[in-house]
Amino acid sequence: MGNLGRQRMILYVRLCLLLLPLLINVTKLLKLTQAQDEDHLDIDVDHPSSPFFSDHAANDRKGGQFMTLNASSLTALENDKLILKCSIRDKKTKATNITDVAPEDFYAENSKCGHSFKEDTVVFHVGKGGGGTLMKHLGVGVNWVHPHPKPSTNEQLQNGPLRTLIFNVRDPVDRFVSAFNWRSAILCHPNDERHRGKKKLGGGKKIGATRRPDEFCKTGYEEEEILLRETYQSSPSVLAEALCRESPLRASAEQDFSKVHHNTTLTQWLDFLVDPRLVKNVGDDGIQEFIVLPVEKRPGANETLFEKHIENLRRHLLSNRYGADASNEMMRLAEEQKRKREETRSCQRKVMHKHEAHLHSSEKLVNSTKSKLTKLGECCLARYLTDDYRLIQSMLGGDEASNSELVIAGLDPLDATHPVVQKACSWGNEQQQELCQGDLMSILMRRVKYLDESKGSCSAIVSANS
Repeated sequence: MGNLGRQRMILYVRLCLLLLPLLINVTKLLKLTQAQDEDHLDIDVDHPSSPFFSDHAANDRKGGQFMTLNASSLTALENDKLILKCSIRDKKTKATNITDVAPEDFYAENSKCGHSFKEDTVVFHVGKGGGGTLMKHLGVGVNWVHPHPKPSTNEQLQNGPLRTLIFNVRDPVDRFVSAFNWRSAILCHPNDERHRGKKKLGGGKKIGATRRPDEFCKTGYEEEEILLRETYQSSPSVLAEALCRESPLRASAEQDFSKVHHNTTLTQWLDFLVDPRLVKNVGDDGIQEFIVLPVEKRPGANETLFEKHIENLRRHLLSNRYGADASNEMMRLAEEQKRKREETRSCQRKVMHKHEAHLHSSEKLVNSTKSKLTKLGECCLARYLTDDYRLIQSMLGGDEASNSELVIAGLDPLDATHPVVQKACSWGNEQQQELCQGDLMSILMRRVKYLDESKGSCSAIVSANS
């Protein structure tokens, strides 16, 4: 090794030594996250990357967005004499305390402050639709509903105090495939050699299949496991084809569809906004804003825009509370801290790799239909979920919902939905609204050839294109 190489090595070692205290804290936080992710609010979360979401989860867990900032970074906020709402959750009592503080106190070195919108905002985390990624990157505290709708939450959206609903939307066919394959992978089968159930860690915490599917399998779902493995041969196509209208197995397949975890449809999640009998129960003090976050990898794109949507959502929430200028400054400071965290990655790469080796498949969202469903299964499943696609069409609102290609295919928006549904993309700036509508339209256009009933049965369509 030459002198230059030795000098670089010495600098690298010194840098790692300087960062060692921070790395120790990061490792502790990762271990804590590993233990707490498994029992997120006592619900079944199939997203091992998700933090245990408290009001300040994004701050003092998972290397959150708002960390210690120097005084010069706060100048733009201080000049406006801005007062921030500091939300801190007591770990023992689980009570949340909110106080008004100056920016320098909110971002102080040992601050536990976080942004909380729990007083009026809720996320409906639709399974296998990027909810884990949303939970990981949102960076503010909100109420969270998963894995099934809760009547009590719906009532609060109908009459208050909840007034803002955040809703993740992935292509219904892709979401079904993801749910089927994920459940097939994590549920214990008869000859399974993995550890059955959860394993206790220090502090009474547990870890299991949702975090380590290679080492653990999930128990207590024997009926669902037999259904997936034996009845449908561990293949989503077998169930999808059984849903064809001409299939003699359709009646039983419809019942079995609902038995697969995470297969609650979009219209079932939003029944109080789409069922005319329930829509009339939404009062003036109920939902005012419906925010959709699409998860869609458009044709020719290398990745989805989902994380961009999440970033813009955080900006939107902060802007509504503090104004556009202040929210922009907070977002800038968040990016500043993100860059600082990146500087530690080379020293902690092995630790991070160990904890991220088995992240939930929805962490990298792709359209999976082409490789995992037969064309017949894709068509039959899309038609079975027609109402979900009509709901997505309703979310476009206005002229976009009456797109000529959709109309030609005979696809119409759902009738008599609540007005907020048509404003699902009416949040953020104009660019964000266009991105949202573009993603929803992309979802529809990928399935429109199958949703056109005038072209005959799915068997006829597949035969004509083969």
